[in-house]
Amino acid sequence: MLCAECLRCGRRSILGAPAAALAETPDPAVPSAKLRCDLCGGRRVRVVRPAGPMELIAFVAGRR
Repeated sequence: MLCAECLRCGRRSILGAPAAALAETPDPAVPSAKLRCDLCGGRRVRVVRPAGPMELIAFVAGRR
């Protein structure tokens, strides 16, 4: 699983996309050109790869 955070509005989401779908941006600090925020439509999305399920939940809850 992957997580994404919109750098425009701050919305955090869990993505069901495999890592291969985001292969064009291997660096998680670089915004992905393929992803868009589902709330504001912004294209500046930062992809985060959590180490485990607890880190995934903490990210979405805003405690990261």
